[in-house]
Amino acid sequence: MQYSFDHQSVNLPLLKTRAYNYRWADVPDGVIPLTAADPDFPVGNFVTDAIVDYAQSGVFSYGPPQGLPEFRQAIASWYETTKQVTLHVNNILPLNSAAFGLFVAAKTLLSPGDEAIILEPVDFLFRKSIIYAGAKVVCSQLNKADGRIDRTQIVNLINTSTKVIYICNPNNPLGLTMQEDDLEWIGQLAIDHQLTIISDEIWADITYDHSFTAISSLSKTIADRTVIVSGMSKNFGLAGLRIGYIATTNPELFDLIYKTSQVDSTAFGLSTISQVAGAAALNHGKDWLAAFLSHLSAMKTYAQERISRYETFSQVDPNATYLLFPQVNLPKHLDSEQYCQQLGESTKVSLVPGGKQWFEQSSEGHVRICYATSEVILEEAFDRLDVSLL
Repeated sequence: MQYSFDHQSVNLPLLKTRAYNYRWADVPDGVIPLTAADPDFPVGNFVTDAIVDYAQSGVFSYGPPQGLPEFRQAIASWYETTKQVTLHVNNILPLNSAAFGLFVAAKTLLSPGDEAIILEPVDFLFRKSIIYAGAKVVCSQLNKADGRIDRTQIVNLINTSTKVIYICNPNNPLGLTMQEDDLEWIGQLAIDHQLTIISDEIWADITYDHSFTAISSLSKTIADRTVIVSGMSKNFGLAGLRIGYIATTNPELFDLIYKTSQVDSTAFGLSTISQVAGAAALNHGKDWLAAFLSHLSAMKTYAQERISRYETFSQVDPNATYLLFPQVNLPKHLDSEQYCQQLGESTKVSLVPGGKQWFEQSSEGHVRICYATSEVILEEAFDRLDVSLL
C-alpha cells in the first residue's frame, strides 16, 4: 500500500479540536505551532482497523495486569528485528505512557539521598522523575554539535550515592543518536560502579542514517544493567493512546519494576484498546513507518535549508527525531522563552524555547522546531519567520 504524507493528509480543522500540548488546539487561530513532537498526520489504517475490529464486539473487559500477550510479543519481535535486542515477553511491561515509565523506573531504582546522572540537554521528564523518587539530579553536558559525552566529567560526578545514569538515545532535543563507543563506555562504567542505566529509546525508530545502536545490544552484561523505557507516540503518532512500556533482559530487575508499577492493583496499567493499537502498529506498520521516514527526511532537509538563511541561527545536522535545535544569537535583554514569545507574537509561529525548565540549563539560548508536518505548512511557517529573521 502507498502511504501519503502530503498536505491533503493534514486535517487542520480536526487538529484544531484535538491536537493539544502546545499544538493546534492550544494556540490562537492563525498561529502555526512547530512545537510539541507530535505529527500532524493521521495514523495508518492498520491501527484504526484494529481498533474498530476490537470495539465492534462491544466487550471491554479488564486485561491482564502484565499486559496483553500479543502486545508484549509484538514489542519483543520489534526489538529483536530492528534493534538486535532479545527480550522475553515476561520482562516487558506495557504502561500508561513512556513518561510514566520514566517515573516507575526512577521510583524502582532511586531512594531519597541517591543521585542520578543525566546527560543534557534532555527532556524535563528526566529531572521530574528523579525528583519524584526523592533523589538528586546531577548533570553532565553533551557536546551539542555531535552528541558526544564528556567521559572525564561523568567519572568525576560519580560517588557512593550515585545509583543510576540516564541516557536519551536518540536525544531530544538535539536530534542525535549516541555513538557506539560512548554507549560501550557507559555500559562498562555501569558495570564498574554497580550502576543501572535507564535508556529512553522513544525516538529509536526515527533515524535517517541507520546509526542507532541500542545499548542493550552491546552485551548481555550491559543489557542486564539496563532498563529500556519507550513508547509509540513518536514512531507511529499514537500520543493520545498513551502507549508506553518498560523492558529489560534482567528478570530480577523486572520483578522490582513490576512491583513498583502497582499494575496488579488495577489502579495503573495500559488500556487494552491501546495495546491492540500498539500491536497492530508494530506488526503491520513497517511500510507506513518507512514512508513517514522518507517524508521526514525531506522535511528535515527543507527546514535546514530555510534555517541556513538566518544569520542569528546556528546550523544543525541531526540524524534522528523530527526536531531541529539551533542556537540563537539572542538579544541581550531576552532569554529563550522571552524570545520565542516575542517571535511568536510578531510572526504567528510558535516554537519551543530552550532553558532549564524545558531541556536543562545548557539548552538556554536555543529553540526547538518540530518539522513533522506538511511542506505547505513548513513553507508558510518559514515565510512568516523570514519577515523577522531575514
